[in-house]
Amino acid sequence: MDALLLILLLGAFVWALLHVTRHLRSARSGPRGSGPRAERALEEELLRLTRGNRGAIERGVTAQRRRHPDASRADLLRRVRDEYLRDRSR
Repeated sequence: MDALLLILLLGAFVWALLHVTRHLRSARSGPRGSGPRAERALEEELLRLTRGNRGAIERGVTAQRRRHPDASRADLLRRVRDEYLRDRSR
């Protein structure tokens, strides 16, 4: 009886551990949302792409905000990044 209880407890612990790690893995999947983490990751990526030219990034955000006034900053940064990569590949 004690062995069966121990096996059940061990199984429940392993299940809980798998459940928690799967949740953590999906939370770290990348800058897809529009929260502060996504915004920070997009800014860092743009700074790498523009070699630290924060002025160019802010000008791009301002231009995008004129076109999309209701968009979040993360959305605007994503649009600036996409436009920059599109222009750079020409």
